[in-house]
Amino acid sequence: MKVVIIGGVAAGMSAASKLKRNLKDQVDIIVYEKGGEVSYGACGIPFYISDHIKQGKELIARTAEEFSQSGIPIKTYHEVLSVDTDQKTVLVKNLHTGEEFTDSYDKLVIGSGAAVRHFPPFDKQYENLFEIRDVADGTRVKTALQNENNKNVVIVGAGFIGLEVSEACRRYGKEVTIVELADHILSSFDEEVSEALEGELEKNGVVVKTGWKVTSLKEENGHITKAVIQKGDVQEELPVDILINSAGIAPATAFIQNVEKAKNGAILVNERMETSVPDVYAAGDCSIMKSAITGEYMYAPLGTNANKQGRIIGDILGGVEPKPFKLIGSSALRLFGMDAAKVGLSEKEAKAKGLDYKAHAITGNSYASYYGTEKLNIKLIYDRESRKLLGAETYGQGIVVPRANYYAIAIYSGLTVDEMGFMDLCYSPPFSGVWDAALIASNTAK
Repeated sequence: MKVVIIGGVAAGMSAASKLKRNLKDQVDIIVYEKGGEVSYGACGIPFYISDHIKQGKELIARTAEEFSQSGIPIKTYHEVLSVDTDQKTVLVKNLHTGEEFTDSYDKLVIGSGAAVRHFPPFDKQYENLFEIRDVADGTRVKTALQNENNKNVVIVGAGFIGLEVSEACRRYGKEVTIVELADHILSSFDEEVSEALEGELEKNGVVVKTGWKVTSLKEENGHITKAVIQKGDVQEELPVDILINSAGIAPATAFIQNVEKAKNGAILVNERMETSVPDVYAAGDCSIMKSAITGEYMYAPLGTNANKQGRIIGDILGGVEPKPFKLIGSSALRLFGMDAAKVGLSEKEAKAKGLDYKAHAITGNSYASYYGTEKLNIKLIYDRESRKLLGAETYGQGIVVPRANYYAIAIYSGLTVDEMGFMDLCYSPPFSGVWDAALIASNTAK
């Protein structure tokens, strides 16, 4: 069996590694990667930029050469231009030489990821316009931040990467402004969480401008000097030494036309990562699968999901029954002195889907009250009739994200708030009170 894999990062290399372990010499694998890096931790790039991680190579799990030595050849700087699913061929371009050639497959795995959206006015190249998708991008931003002449940083987009990079920029003493079109940062979270994080940003010297749009850029000799932003009828000009475009991503799927896709271009897959075309699989940021909570398609571009999805493909193609994977939507963020996490549905998502739900929130202690004073907030969303948990958000100081993980397991297992309320959790004063905050939140849900 010959397997062609498009994309050499999380999903693609997870699939390749698992498949090779399952079938060993019984499978021929070839990986085509458009960029020059493979198998890197993209989520760690902001922490490399901040210098918490000193060298970019620390983010790379294995190099292309190491994969080749293990029997998984990777062609970097090779872009797949098109796929013929009838003939089971791919048209590939060597980006170094310009040569184009055709390769055949028995099974095709698409792990092409997603790219930063280049909408106007970010559809042109400038020497001080940056984006962050790979380690090389991180190195370019880090180098620019180390230049003392660069004082003003404008970040467009207040998603996870944009927010984490804002903290990295402040660590270099830069003047940082975040411009976000939505009314709040991290639009997938409920407003109270976003507002708390906005306060944390402002407390640490980051200017947050929500509801604003970058309409144009002023430049001199290919160097951006100002960003023109607008909110309603009001316009402002922001000084720019470094501009980082982090305003959303688009699945990289233009090379294949006849698979079913969502509106954003992500390829629809089932729980076995199968597309609408036989022998074609997709995983990671280029794909979209159904939520285990709502049964509706949910785009969840995270490395955690990509690795699991790739591994499922590696098992299926290797003749092994994969472990079950339920997508519920889990994410977390550390921003200066505040942590925040979300699992399952937010209240506004539950409301938008017309669900009959209840919401309940508390502020509790991260530790035993006599051990520490740090507080966290917990918000629960649960079904009004069955009382099954649908979602949870946690934010504050201390032990924040692990408590969201409690609820991720509860949602995954179909528990009610009442069952969660008497969960037998570990107890010691450095970790919680005798009644953990997660238990209190569950037990006080009416």
